[in-house]
Amino acid sequence: MQGCTTAVSLHSHTLHSREGLDFIPRVLGKVRTARPLLRLLEDRHRRRWGQDVPYDRLYWRPPLHPRAAYATEAGQIRNTLRLKPLVSITDHDNIDACTELRALHVPVPFSHEWTVPYDSTVFHLGVHNLPADDARTLFDEMKGIGVHPEGERLLAMLRTLDALPQVLVVLNHPLASEMRTGFRRHARLLQRFLREYGRYMHALELNGLQPHSHNRRVARMAAEMELPVISGGDRHCLEPNANVNLTSAATFAEFVEEMRRERVSRVLFMPQYREALSCRYVEFISQAVQNYPEFAGRQRWVDRVFKHTEEGEEPLSIHWPKGAPWLIRSFVSAIGLLASPGMRGTLRLALGAQSEAGA
Repeated sequence: MQGCTTAVSLHSHTLHSREGLDFIPRVLGKVRTARPLLRLLEDRHRRRWGQDVPYDRLYWRPPLHPRAAYATEAGQIRNTLRLKPLVSITDHDNIDACTELRALHVPVPFSHEWTVPYDSTVFHLGVHNLPADDARTLFDEMKGIGVHPEGERLLAMLRTLDALPQVLVVLNHPLASEMRTGFRRHARLLQRFLREYGRYMHALELNGLQPHSHNRRVARMAAEMELPVISGGDRHCLEPNANVNLTSAATFAEFVEEMRRERVSRVLFMPQYREALSCRYVEFISQAVQNYPEFAGRQRWVDRVFKHTEEGEEPLSIHWPKGAPWLIRSFVSAIGLLASPGMRGTLRLALGAQSEAGA
């Protein structure tokens, strides 16, 4: 960290993000202690309703409000690294957190994580530091492209963003396939996407919640494209970002210039990154389903998990005003037990450090 005065936290989420639940079977299926209870829950649902758990129709919102999310990221930088914090909040297709924080005179850029459908998969672009006067207009157009993707509109918007010198466009977790496309097909589509639009990417992300093997492959891709790699912790709950960028820039605009013009990037991985992803995800899920008495109107996890219906969207608390059925409560309690201080050490010991193959 010699010569660096600032650390930059990129890619984190607040309650304004909508997150799918299909990561739960993908992650907990790899945790031996949680797998039997997950299967019991899914089998019971299948017998009762005659169908699989509709993970694709469910989504949740992270627990932290914007000020708490900012404090989590800035606190790690100030207290652990003893550096000045620059924090960019990137909710999914939403800039409300940035607007709220700036109204409180918290110095964050207008940023978001832009969902870009592409063939049978999606890519996520971290768009940082939109010009304040035009942020809402640019954001609305990007959101419209995400709903009705057209190659020419996407190309025109990427050219517009590239022409704004203070804006940074990052391809987030490039190898993460979130549409059940399959890793190989997603990787092939990624290569095609980069051939078409790669010249408008300013950096590729090393993601704090992706396997180490993915990040190594992304680093090789960036080197081949002569692009820098950049940090992206992807924080959703209470664990602060597992990586940050180190810089001597005093402002976010200066940091963008360093990335775009000088193509200099210093990525620091924090100690939590070395822990097994399965272990970290168990803690992640436990934090997602905790009760937060201080958050009025969304204290319980059933207030923060929603279901798509023909009429729109509704929280599960409408169906379960007194809480979830006993089997789901048992599942939540088991996850909480695995992530409790008394069990955490055992779980970490059993799962070890993050391997080359990932969790």
